[in-house]
Amino acid sequence: MYSVDYKRLVIHMLPTFFRQPCIFGLLRAALVPLEQLHSKFLAKRKAQIYKLTHNGQVCYLTAVLNDTFPSGVTRFSIASVERQGEWLYAVSETGESIPLTAEEGELVEHFEAVGNRRQPRVWYEIVGGDDVPIVYDEIALNAAQSTFIVNVPIDIYGSPAQLLAVKEMVDRYKLVSKHAVYRPVSA
Repeated sequence: MYSVDYKRLVIHMLPTFFRQPCIFGLLRAALVPLEQLHSKFLAKRKAQIYKLTHNGQVCYLTAVLNDTFPSGVTRFSIASVERQGEWLYAVSETGESIPLTAEEGELVEHFEAVGNRRQPRVWYEIVGGDDVPIVYDEIALNAAQSTFIVNVPIDIYGSPAQLLAVKEMVDRYKLVSKHAVYRPVSA
């Protein structure tokens, strides 16, 4: 519907007695601005259709980020904050104080494929260290209920301008009630 061949249209609209090479050249030169404007219109239309067909769902948001910010080996991924573990209190129910600082050990990231979903379920666990129950990593501990984690490739995370562009892109597509937390991911 929007593909118009202006050169052919001008030839067909021109009366037969005016169809001469000099007049064709003059009309083609006059059509150049109109063709440029039409190509800009088609590019803007394509961009708007892309924006309208993508939303804040995890699969679409991941696709938008990976399309807009191509990275080498690592790609963007989105994880939800899973509430697992025990809560730490400074004083136990019996009144004994609980040590709040201890060697935490190593933070291990677990992936579990759930059915045929594209995004696996992700949760974090601290392995090793003292036998002090630790609730979450810092991101998950400070996260609200409506928070999700955007895993950003390290080369994009290291550039403040690109990270700001990623945040703007996520804010454009995510729901207003959701909050994004950004974390670097290396290959």
